[in-house]
Amino acid sequence: MSKPRKLMIPQDRQERLHYMRRMFPQNPGADLGDDWVGGRAAALKRLHEIDALTYGRNRNFLNGAVTRLSPYLRHGCISLAEVIEHVKSQFGDRGGKLIMQLAWREYWRQVWYLKGDDILSDMETPKVAIGRRPLAEDIRKGKTGLPCMDGFIRDLLQGGYVHNHARLWFAAYVLHWRKTNWREAADWYEANLLDGDKASNHLSWQWVASLFSSKPYYFDKENLARHTGEHYCAGCKAQCPFDDSYENLHDRLFSDTLSVQPVQFPPIRPVLPVVQGLNAFALLVHDEMLSPAHPLLRRPFTKIFIFDDKVYEQWSIHRLQFMADCLSEMPNVEVWVGDTREVLMQREVGRIETQDTPNRELKNVLTPFSPTWHPEPKLVDIEVSAKRLKRFSRYWDKVGPYVLGTVAAPQSADENRALHKPEVSA
Repeated sequence: MSKPRKLMIPQDRQERLHYMRRMFPQNPGADLGDDWVGGRAAALKRLHEIDALTYGRNRNFLNGAVTRLSPYLRHGCISLAEVIEHVKSQFGDRGGKLIMQLAWREYWRQVWYLKGDDILSDMETPKVAIGRRPLAEDIRKGKTGLPCMDGFIRDLLQGGYVHNHARLWFAAYVLHWRKTNWREAADWYEANLLDGDKASNHLSWQWVASLFSSKPYYFDKENLARHTGEHYCAGCKAQCPFDDSYENLHDRLFSDTLSVQPVQFPPIRPVLPVVQGLNAFALLVHDEMLSPAHPLLRRPFTKIFIFDDKVYEQWSIHRLQFMADCLSEMPNVEVWVGDTREVLMQREVGRIETQDTPNRELKNVLTPFSPTWHPEPKLVDIEVSAKRLKRFSRYWDKVGPYVLGTVAAPQSADENRALHKPEVSA
């Protein structure tokens, strides 16, 4: 555990990257590349580069016109409402497909608010037999022998960003072909993503596994080859495990007699005593509100962000460097490293306020400081029932007309599933 100390985030970018590497030598991974710069300024630049029309035509292709906004949305550099309003103002009704995919992020988050730590366990009984094997080292190191999967792992470990379609292919390979424990795989994957969060990441893995969907997601060679432009398949010398019909793949992947009972992974968290005798009041800035435009930053209190070892020790260094970029735009925020409780007590803070979050781990840490939780705005201010939150299609049927200003035409079940494929990195 690091002794509490205040960090001085450099304004020069290269110096900042080196500084974070020195401050966090234990965090794995490659440094943040030049193609990713954290912060609101970079988020707004990407926002104005969005081409919603091209996105609607080719988003499933690896070279498609995806927005690459997910890390900025994850860390609060820009809000989902801002992005959607921009798309509507620039593209009108023609931006509907992008808006619907962006809504997946809000959907996952509302499920997290509702279910809390339950999203870290099997949400439903699996619809097919699934495996519970440990995550293999060849997967962790990107040495599976399959150029496509090793390429996706390389993108994850070196850059922290993977195209959404590649995330689904990779998760399907890990879960269905390798019969891996989804929770271990999801934890490892999230720790290396620039945009990783428990809701979008873990629930997407469960969607692929059939633990939060009506059937498992899997793919064949033709699907991967088509959407990658044969990038991996053209020179591949490996015996392709995906080269078969969907019918044969289904029989091969799901005929094993494996456990089909849901498994629970309850978190173990200590009950922390209430802090007493300290009178200072502070605004706690957490990693979902890293924007100089955040309304809570206008409040006349000491503002503190903490790189807590318990939260961030497994995260890749490029993720921490991305967050440092964000914090460099927020000069009025004190940045510390160490145990959250110890830092706040060293600053004689007895009470805090902050933005609400579905993250129960963070809430557990902050509860002793009598927190005031300021609600974060929903995408639309309407009540959505627990039943509708069981599936995105039901959720979108409810909120879609409010977001788009139109009523969507009904679709068949097969069309509905094809359209409502989860998006975490639009």
